Amino acid sequence: MNQFNARRVLPLIVVAVLFCLLPLVLKPATMPEATRIAVLAGTAMSLNLLVGATGLISMGQGLFFGLGAYAVALGTIKFKMSFGSSALLALAVTLPLSVIVALISLRARHLFFGLLTMAIGQVAFVFVSRNYKLTGGDDGLVGVVLPKWLDNDMAQHYVAVAVLFVVGLFLLRLLASPFGATLGAVRDNPDRVASLGGNPKLYEIAAMVIAGLLGTVFGIVWSATEGSVEPNLFSWVTSAMLLMMVALGGRFMFLGPLIGAVILEVTRAYLQVRSSNADLVVGLVVIACAVFFPEGVGPRIQQFFASLRMRRAPAANEAKGTP
Repeated sequence: MNQFNARRVLPLIVVAVLFCLLPLVLKPATMPEATRIAVLAGTAMSLNLLVGATGLISMGQGLFFGLGAYAVALGTIKFKMSFGSSALLALAVTLPLSVIVALISLRARHLFFGLLTMAIGQVAFVFVSRNYKLTGGDDGLVGVVLPKWLDNDMAQHYVAVAVLFVVGLFLLRLLASPFGATLGAVRDNPDRVASLGGNPKLYEIAAMVIAGLLGTVFGIVWSATEGSVEPNLFSWVTSAMLLMMVALGGRFMFLGPLIGAVILEVTRAYLQVRSSNADLVVGLVVIACAVFFPEGVGPRIQQFFASLRMRRAPAANEAKGTP
């Protein structure tokens, strides 16, 4: 079972500090991109509760991400609700919806589970993209009303980083609990869990509900930082992008999804302003990572630093005169 201790929390603290220092080195025009990376990284980490911890390859995380974003946009723009009330409404709707999605999609396993989650997300995408009167259709909604303290790029960035850090702490604590250990057992051998008196499906439902709620939280943050929403948030493309971040960084490494988000988004942002073939190059980068790092880039980075520590240990012992 994973341990919740300073050694496990320290990398998350380092990441949060680095994100907080970015405004000191980045140009103001690039700050929204850094904020975007923080939001997408957090969303990918919430998805990894299913993919890495539970073994459920979900293609429907965009459903909850879009739900959080659209609930805030609709609440503040169409129904004149406050930002906080709209956010609470989003979470209230997500809870029963995530249970329903779990009950439907968990009737299938493996590939068909992923297809079911994708299909459910596409139903929401079609509804939102064609309902012009309520959701703005393909044009989406622009002009999310924010509290005054949140109505600037700097505040939005720090809020996004704070949410990323808090959610990261929550996930670390969850994975270090008996519940997290049981999720790992369900992933590795559900029949064994059932033979010991556990109910694997209940644990999978619980994991899907938690991942859905966390995805909605980051959708809420997205609407605040972007100021607008569009139907593509619900699309399978968004879900596939999040899944790609998890795979790129490494699904069995806690910060793997964050590493994947940084690789994908930094590459995309850098190339978009320099080439008309940005998507082609990003695709080639993803292919290269898949070929050379089949378990993800994160584990290889971890191995590199571990080897450095092993090389330094004999040198330190010689300096101290230890045999």
